[in-house]
Amino acid sequence: MIKKILVTLFVLILLITICIVSLIVFVDPNNFRGFISDTVKDKTGYELTIEGDLRWHIWPQVSILTDSVKLYDTGAEKPILLADNMRLDVELLPLFSKKLSVKNVFVKSAVINFTNDSKGKVSKNNENNTTNTTNNQNPKPDEQKKSSDWTFTLNKFEVSDSTVVLQHNDDLINFRDINLVIEQDANKKVTIDLNGNIDRNQQDLFYSVKADVDLAQFPANTKITLNKFDYTYKAPSIATGKLQGTINGVFDYQQSPSILKSKDLTFSVNDNNFSGIINVNLDKKPYADLQLNSNNIDLTPFLKPKEKSNDNVTIQQTKPVVSNVTNTANELSFLNSFNANTKLNIKQLTANKIVLNDINIDIVNNDGIATFNDMSFNFAKGHIATTGSANGKQKNAQIKLNTKITNIDLNDFFSKIEVSNDLEGLFNATGNLVLNNLTTSKLLENLQGNMAVTVTNARLNNINIPDIIENAAKQFTKDIATAEDRKKYTEFHKIAANANLSNGNMQLTSLTANSETLDVIDGSGRVGMIKKDLDVNLNIKMLGGWNGKSETIAKLQQLTIPLRIYGQFTNLSYQIDMNKLVKDLFDNKLQQGLDKLRNKLEHQDSKNNSKSKSKQKAIDILGGLLGK
Repeated sequence: MIKKILVTLFVLILLITICIVSLIVFVDPNNFRGFISDTVKDKTGYELTIEGDLRWHIWPQVSILTDSVKLYDTGAEKPILLADNMRLDVELLPLFSKKLSVKNVFVKSAVINFTNDSKGKVSKNNENNTTNTTNNQNPKPDEQKKSSDWTFTLNKFEVSDSTVVLQHNDDLINFRDINLVIEQDANKKVTIDLNGNIDRNQQDLFYSVKADVDLAQFPANTKITLNKFDYTYKAPSIATGKLQGTINGVFDYQQSPSILKSKDLTFSVNDNNFSGIINVNLDKKPYADLQLNSNNIDLTPFLKPKEKSNDNVTIQQTKPVVSNVTNTANELSFLNSFNANTKLNIKQLTANKIVLNDINIDIVNNDGIATFNDMSFNFAKGHIATTGSANGKQKNAQIKLNTKITNIDLNDFFSKIEVSNDLEGLFNATGNLVLNNLTTSKLLENLQGNMAVTVTNARLNNINIPDIIENAAKQFTKDIATAEDRKKYTEFHKIAANANLSNGNMQLTSLTANSETLDVIDGSGRVGMIKKDLDVNLNIKMLGGWNGKSETIAKLQQLTIPLRIYGQFTNLSYQIDMNKLVKDLFDNKLQQGLDKLRNKLEHQDSKNNSKSKSKQKAIDILGGLLGK
């Protein structure tokens, strides 16, 4: 039994050896040179040049080896492809039936150029859409038989350690260390395995792609299953040093009409994960339907730390340089090039200390006008909601926003944006805002509109308005006593005002406020959002908190006291109109004292005749004083 097996194995080895020897003796690989070049020319229109002799390579795979190869476009100055060598792994038995069944084409150390110098007749015809497709699809019978009686099949294509040079305008982008394997089965299922890197101006992108492509219905329909797309991007401008992540999903492309649909799409950027769908219709005017969801996005690693500024530095004012050129470009004109429906749902977004929760964005762009159906999120224990539109059709950019702000905790708000403040409370506002310039550094300066503002449970720290008024009054009367346990803040139940936003300032009108001790009858002023300062004039009645004689206090409670608060947010100053305070209160008190003295002199006993003339003179003097 063992003897029969050994004999059988010997016969098989002998047959294989005979076949290989016969191949080497009777089939010259150089016979394929013209056939291979003609096949490439017929399929692509490009000319393949193979230098040196073709030779067999037997082990571990029957292969045809070449020296350097070049692929030219007709009339081009440089080759599209230049490789040190090429290997064609072929099947042995089909060769004896005049069939060149290539299992694998392996190209090593290739340089592939997509530059202006590598463009020739074929590329230019494709760009100008002037290629005669009828001749390509239905060649003449003589041309079909012209090349060879051999037939050609290809199952696998492989590129190793190669470079692709891509020219975009005058800029060259190098794709280096490319390793590509494309393999096709009998059902037109293609697997792609690609990795490499792109470097340009100290920027590096490393990528690795694995995908399955279904070409069963190509070109009418193509289905791409992206199993893995890993990337790492490094650049000096990135705070974290690099961006890395992965993309997965299924993409279905339909040729007519041209539609790309996605399914099970997920991708990540560092530790931020997203899921959703992207559907694009490219048939006429591009239309995109984008829906993305994320549980948590942390932008903190991407933000560079703020440089500490010296608030004491004096800025020298210089005359502005006025340009004669007016910028009339609409920064939103790109909205005219596509239509879109975008929905974003993010449960939490973090950027340094800023935390936004339950972010919902619903934007529809139609014919150059983007409509904000919903842009809302929770921030600083409150809620901000906006609707509006962005117009890209007119001469200048314009964004209109209808905004509603509900119960924003000012202490939490200023803490999260790292701005010192003396005002606490719950901030509410409604209004219409307009932006005509999208320059990031000038957003506050270009913001315009009207808002109705209220602050409930307000507290103004580091300033005690009753104490300021009381100290001013004490300079003119001793009837006021100093209160004990004075607080270092002022509280209001509610502050309400109408505000007009313009040039980075919030102009306040019809300002009112109230508390147990204070009643702001009216006020007006300016709050600088850019310079972080304010200048507000208030007319105040101090209803409580006085200590002293009840008669004087009752009079003080009737006074309307003008108070000005101004300065930087972190260093507020105040000013009271002392003259008005004295005139309204203490002149009246002096008037009452003089009236009493005159009455006393007029009713005094007139028995003492020797003093009558002096008394009459005193009465006349008092009368003169009272008449003034």
